[in-house]
Amino acid sequence: MIIYFYLISFSLIGYGLLISQFLRINISDFGNLGILGITFLSIISYSTSLFLNHGILLNSFILFLGIFLFFLFIKKINNLKKEIILLFLIFSLLIIFILIAKNHDDFSYYHFPYSIFLTEFSHPIGFGNLNNGFRSPSSIFFINSMFYLPGVNYFLFHFAAAYLFGFANLILLKFTFDKEIFTSKKFINFLSLISLIFINIFFYRLAEHGTDRSGMILTIILVIYLLSLTNNIKDNIEKNTEILKIFLVYTFFVITIKPFFLINFIFIFVLFFYNQLRKIFLQLFFTPTFYYCFLLLFFTIFYTFLNSSCFIFPITFTCLESLSWSLDIDNIKDVNVWFELWSKAGATPNFVVENRIEYIQGLNWLSNWIENYFFNKVSDFILGILFLVVVIYLSFFGKKVISTSVKTNFLLVYLCLLFLFFEWFFFHPALRYGGYHVIALLFFIPVCLELSKKKLDFEKYSKGAFVLLLITSIVFISRNALRLEKEIVKYNYNPLKNIKYKFIGGNKEYYFRHNIQMRENINAIDSKNFLGKKIYITKFN
Repeated sequence: MIIYFYLISFSLIGYGLLISQFLRINISDFGNLGILGITFLSIISYSTSLFLNHGILLNSFILFLGIFLFFLFIKKINNLKKEIILLFLIFSLLIIFILIAKNHDDFSYYHFPYSIFLTEFSHPIGFGNLNNGFRSPSSIFFINSMFYLPGVNYFLFHFAAAYLFGFANLILLKFTFDKEIFTSKKFINFLSLISLIFINIFFYRLAEHGTDRSGMILTIILVIYLLSLTNNIKDNIEKNTEILKIFLVYTFFVITIKPFFLINFIFIFVLFFYNQLRKIFLQLFFTPTFYYCFLLLFFTIFYTFLNSSCFIFPITFTCLESLSWSLDIDNIKDVNVWFELWSKAGATPNFVVENRIEYIQGLNWLSNWIENYFFNKVSDFILGILFLVVVIYLSFFGKKVISTSVKTNFLLVYLCLLFLFFEWFFFHPALRYGGYHVIALLFFIPVCLELSKKKLDFEKYSKGAFVLLLITSIVFISRNALRLEKEIVKYNYNPLKNIKYKFIGGNKEYYFRHNIQMRENINAIDSKNFLGKKIYITKFN
């Protein structure tokens, strides 16, 4: 499994090199190349799953094709030795991260069944009638199905989130120690540093990532790239173009992880307030970047429609009612109510308020939410954020403040974050639904602005940042070691003998129950031929 962990990483970088050539982005850092590779692997998975199952032969071919591409384009990588060392350093630290006995709470419900189904069958139509979790598919599930490989079978189905986490670490590390940025925009360095510490301390458990935290981590990177763009306006146009291309690809890709992140489109509107950025953005229409972003969006909408008859689930006005696999509109409305009810502390596994509709209206929910959720989770999170902010600030506190103020274009981005915060607070105020990263960034940005005013040379800053990241690494490893110790006792898990995750909550049949159901119902009520292939139009009760 660990060998695959490294092999797949080089395969993803290989695909990233291919896409960077296609999009004409001159980059060679493994962080961005890795995430670009993930975006392309999601497209491969989307485009093949309608006609093919993601079996061992197909997946092995795709894996080794990526490795071949890596060696084919290896000459285009600057500082190859440095990039390889950083990759092995970060991914070696992540080994303890991927060793898990217990996976995500929703893993058995729909994460695993969705991915395992794609390894055995081509994608059906009407999938959402089988399982509520299937109605809004995530690229995470499609990517994980590509990790069904010889010798490990389905035991790499948690790797997609791990790769996003690992490559995000590399991107933030690059920004943290970028000397060129530090000379004029050290605000970006500080924001990258504190974000890097944040994701490793607060998101240290892979079992908690699911799809939400992967999207949050990418959104943090989006914000950093957007701030980099808005503070690079007078710089090289070619450089801004490349940064904008990466920003747009990530903006569209994060939507494939969870459609909720469609709200991130608000960041694109910031570009229109700057003439040069607006011109570059408009020039990218009907270019390879435009088509690539469109493809990511298309597959998200397409598979959501195949599964639920909705273009954006669960927004009812985007749903068609007359199709053979159409979901009941009243059921979709109930899903919306339940989603809001759950996020506003009106429902728990053991409790549901009596009048659901009345509870979620206005601010009727606020007092109960404050009592049962804010002082249970949100307050602890904010205290943790404040502690982190204080530590970072005190680490550079002794430095003198520059007499002239540092001009930084951040206001529009900050207003966008405030909008995201209020949208989160009034409609779905649970931390996992967009709270973690938005709240964190609202605290981080003012502190980083203040730190950027400090008279500090790059060498002294680098030493301070290195010490902080060394402490972060120790905390990350220690917390995961304690987690493993508990899992060893609780689940009789022995990673030294068998590093595979356990089927917790029941036997294997528990995890496969929806898949078994699918096998029993695969003789659909109707079928049609599409391009010479029989496509099942399946409606489940």
